[in-house]
Amino acid sequence: MTDSLTAPDTVEYTEDGKPKLPSGINVLTILTFIGSGLGLVFVLLTPVINKFFLGLMEKARSSGKEFTAKELEEMEKGKSLIELSQANLVPLMIIGLLSIILCIVGAIWMRKLKKDGFWIYTGGELFPLIGNFILLGTAQFTGVVSVILGVGIPVIFVILYAMQRKYLVK
Repeated sequence: MTDSLTAPDTVEYTEDGKPKLPSGINVLTILTFIGSGLGLVFVLLTPVINKFFLGLMEKARSSGKEFTAKELEEMEKGKSLIELSQANLVPLMIIGLLSIILCIVGAIWMRKLKKDGFWIYTGGELFPLIGNFILLGTAQFTGVVSVILGVGIPVIFVILYAMQRKYLVK
């Protein structure tokens, strides 16, 4: 094996002449399947989660506890985001489900070493960023955690998959 970046030289083959799945693609696709499964659970439970958090906020307000101005502001931001999510629930769930499907299909294709799998996967990662931004604006980013989960992880995975593109030969 040489270190050349041409596809035939970077791909290892099994004894029967079939391309062997590179370990990087194997690990990334397994993580994609796990993340997609978790994403599916959260998308399907979005109505329940929203109602739970709205109820939690109402209990906190009626508890008699004194809140600082900053805490009240953060609570109001969260409440308005949940209400905005509830108002756009069907389109947000459709975006989430389509994105999950695209990511899974892209990962399956990349496991078969198909180049188009990368672009399908990338579309699945970008679709919710764009779609949710259109529906929710920047309100969806309520803190560092939401930015990391909503933007950081998808960008990192797209970059990691891009580094594996040299192995996609079909």
